[in-house]
Amino acid sequence: MRKIFIAIAVIGVVVVMGFSTLSCTRIDAGHVGIKVNMYGSDKGVQDIVEVSGMVWYNPLTTQIYEFPTYVQHKVWTLDANEDSPQNEEFTVTTRDGLSLSFDVGLDYTVIPTKVADIFRTYRKSLPQITNEFIRTLVRNAYNNTASKYTAEDMVSRRSEYEIQVKEMLSKDMDKGGFIVTQIAILGKIRMPQTLEDAVNSKIKAVQDAIRAENEKQRTIAEAQKEIEQAKGRAEAMRINSEAEANANRALTSTVSPLLIQKMMIEKWDGKLPVYGEVPKLFRSIADQK
Repeated sequence: MRKIFIAIAVIGVVVVMGFSTLSCTRIDAGHVGIKVNMYGSDKGVQDIVEVSGMVWYNPLTTQIYEFPTYVQHKVWTLDANEDSPQNEEFTVTTRDGLSLSFDVGLDYTVIPTKVADIFRTYRKSLPQITNEFIRTLVRNAYNNTASKYTAEDMVSRRSEYEIQVKEMLSKDMDKGGFIVTQIAILGKIRMPQTLEDAVNSKIKAVQDAIRAENEKQRTIAEAQKEIEQAKGRAEAMRINSEAEANANRALTSTVSPLLIQKMMIEKWDGKLPVYGEVPKLFRSIADQK
């Protein structure tokens, strides 16, 4: 009997020790879980299994990694109060050999079906991949594209520059299993003060020239408008004068002495003048011959 109790106790200890080596975690919605065997025959290319929900594992031989599939936001800035206390700004070299610096903000997502491949490639968590691999892709995209622009172009054609950067970065990150949703320079592009003053002066001169040309064209357009309006008024006066002359000619041609006499009779009140010569109001038909 005693041996039986000893055997049960040993079995109990083994069972307790076995369960004590197990851990449990939950893969939340919006995440893809990766279960990685660190030791044993499964270690290697085939040691990664996607998991979800409640996952039991042995922390001595297995690790669980979670990759969020919702949008990730990352900034690299000069400001020590942002993501890192260190200076993480990007510095690029332009076509004319000048160095410019700026902060960058990136929004991206992980392609859920590529999570296992991503981990097989980098063997790191997503924050580590972001600060190493993705940062390198971002730096290369900005620097390679900057080599096509002068320092002045970087300021005056900034939106065009950023569009080209996004196109290049999107292609590179898609190959790695990521989708770029937004990439942009944060704030102003930093350059030596003397260079910034020169660039701003040149840009202002160009803008002033454009504004002067626009004002000139506006003045010409307004003058032309006045000319056309004057022509229109003159043409209207000419037409009115011709119409009035035609009307007068038509009236003159239709008025006869008899018609005038008839009009006078219609207007006469039947009274003759008291003083002076009485006008001859009626003419005989013989007078008209």
